[in-house]
Amino acid sequence: MSGNRKINEGSQMNEGIQMSEGSQMNNTTSAKLRTTVIKDDISRCEDIEELKEKIFPQVSDQHQQWAEKVAEIIEENNYTKKKFAELCGVSRVSVDKWCKGSIPKNRETFLRIGMAAHYDVEKMNQLLKRYGRYPGLYSKSLEDCICIFVISHDYGDEAMEKYRYILNEVKDTITRPDENGESEDISTDRFDARLSEVEDEDGLGRFIAENVAMFAMAYHKFYAYVNVSIKANYVDADYAESINDMAQIQGWSSSLKQCVSAIRQKKWYPTRNKIISLGIHLSMDHEQIDEMLELAHMEPLCAKNLFESVIMFILDDASLNDILDSESEDYDPDELCNYARRVLKEFNMPEVDEFISELNDYEEDSENDAW
Repeated sequence: MSGNRKINEGSQMNEGIQMSEGSQMNNTTSAKLRTTVIKDDISRCEDIEELKEKIFPQVSDQHQQWAEKVAEIIEENNYTKKKFAELCGVSRVSVDKWCKGSIPKNRETFLRIGMAAHYDVEKMNQLLKRYGRYPGLYSKSLEDCICIFVISHDYGDEAMEKYRYILNEVKDTITRPDENGESEDISTDRFDARLSEVEDEDGLGRFIAENVAMFAMAYHKFYAYVNVSIKANYVDADYAESINDMAQIQGWSSSLKQCVSAIRQKKWYPTRNKIISLGIHLSMDHEQIDEMLELAHMEPLCAKNLFESVIMFILDDASLNDILDSESEDYDPDELCNYARRVLKEFNMPEVDEFISELNDYEEDSENDAW
């Protein structure tokens, strides 16, 4: 398919600081510009071969990036692999696999790694988003609220143990709010500021108790976006009368069906690839999937990620060729899924095999009736 950085010691020191800050700013700006250029290049690729030839040499494989990051953490902290494994609560074998590029399969493992690395909130968010492709820390999520408190109060090597202890204590004492009751809608910035004023564990307990309703609403905007998209655009008598019908027609995987069921029950914790998969099943365009990722507190599709560069190509090309035009008489809700399958099968990447299984698994799901 086609479309398309010597007066005295004091002044020297000040000058050095200014140069350092300027260099950091220049590096950040340069990285953003580079990402924008790659994104534009992807949108101009006319076919898969051009994507492979022009884009792939510019993009480092996610597994290579992860192996380099783990080596960096171990070196910066002077850890042995055994010590690092103990702090992360995993086996030495797991660390060996990480050093070879194997990426942890759950978000909590990334939290353990960030705590072992003694990361602050900013660096933890970078680890979660860039390497784990998970949501950054979000203060309105109960678990993340406790995590932010712990890493902001310098518990050192005991951070993960302290996080689990506080979380277990809190979960045993708080009660779920009345869903029909009203709660103050506080902006995330204000909520972050209030959390930063909490001085100790007792204060954290009071803070959580006062904001139970807020924690219950952590991802309500994301849930609402998905549900509105389904109801408004993808379920109709001519195609499918229910989400269950649509799932059967498109051959949704069991895990994808479960995630939609959990979204409708407002209890799903978003994962990046599942969001992307869901967007493709719902024939969303590039902008809509980026919006879903933003509502789940994640970064938009990343042009510098090898796998996501392919997803971006699929979405941009599909848009250029009117696959996503729901107003067209020839619109087929299955076409984006089918096109994504065909394109992804042309690539030999670990992420692709796992992702394709989301697109063509016809296994029945026992939770269908809950929809």
